[in-house]
Amino acid sequence: MHGTAENVEKILGSIQLPACPAIMQDIMAEARKDEPDFNLIARMVGNDPGLSAAVLKLANSPAFRRNSSISSIPQAVSVLGLKKIMLAVNALYLRNSVSTSDPAVKTFLEKFWDKSNCTAEAASMLAKALPGISSEDAYTVGLFHDSGVPVLMQRFPDHPFDDALHEVNWESIHRDEDARLSTNHAVVGNMLARNWGLPADICQTIRYHHDLSVFTDLSHQASNMVRSFIAVLILAEHMASVFMGFEEEGAMGQLPAHAHALHHIGMEPDEFHETALDILGEMRQYRN
Repeated sequence: MHGTAENVEKILGSIQLPACPAIMQDIMAEARKDEPDFNLIARMVGNDPGLSAAVLKLANSPAFRRNSSISSIPQAVSVLGLKKIMLAVNALYLRNSVSTSDPAVKTFLEKFWDKSNCTAEAASMLAKALPGISSEDAYTVGLFHDSGVPVLMQRFPDHPFDDALHEVNWESIHRDEDARLSTNHAVVGNMLARNWGLPADICQTIRYHHDLSVFTDLSHQASNMVRSFIAVLILAEHMASVFMGFEEEGAMGQLPAHAHALHHIGMEPDEFHETALDILGEMRQYRN
């Protein structure tokens, strides 16, 4: 049974959201200047070994790599630009925002963040094949879409969140969470994204990414860009599941949610299947 409005507010008020990282705020402050100092940003990144590794990894990833490999932080900052640098900051600090000493939870979170990163890469690469969708924003959507799950795990350690790794009950997962927890990971993920200053369309995408009525209800408050992000996310998440061995390749483009997504972006199932195989091939080549 759903909680009362008062209970929902109480539950949400008891959830501690990870703070926006200080280095993220510093880079954003520099980026807002009329003439950002890229050398200063490179030094900020270079002073953090973990962030340096994340930036170089992103610069050489299949989603954003150039013809030649990137080996230095100044080069990576110059090639990636500020918006993509923020993707690396988000990826690193989001992953480090929730810690645990429980071995089983650690194992789950490793798989969870790996899938989020794979979803982000697949979303970015798919967006490049579609008009009017930013590959950087698609990457952020893929990275943050399920970010409410590890936050909720801190508040509800006994609730099973394993479905976050699979597409089983994809459409009902948020309703099950509502019934048991009086909130769901989409609501909490939206709160986290807003807390970290992400754009409104990305926050709304996170909020509604399990709500297929965005495609069928023309009065839904989601914008067309939010619908496009959700469509890309649905397909990218499936590619990530296939990449990690959670789902079969033959199901690509065949699940009910896929039909809504493909119709929205104007892509036939066979065309998507070929595109997905190309994307998965690049992702596998990068990791070999």
